Amino acid sequence: MRLFNRNTAPQVIATGEEIDAVGKALAAGDDRLANQLCDRAGSESQRLAMAILAASVDHTPPN
Repeated sequence: MRLFNRNTAPQVIATGEEIDAVGKALAAGDDRLANQLCDRAGSESQRLAMAILAASVDHTPPN
């Protein structure tokens, strides 16, 4: 008898392209898309927020 079923497919909350686009918008000063995506993520919102912040660093112009 199996107590744990580890064969479930992982839930896709946001694709890499979505995270990159939201990070680019956040770097430009628009947090609306980031808020919408984090609201959609539910319990994974903190992990998604960190991914968005990391993507925004890639699009932030150097000083």
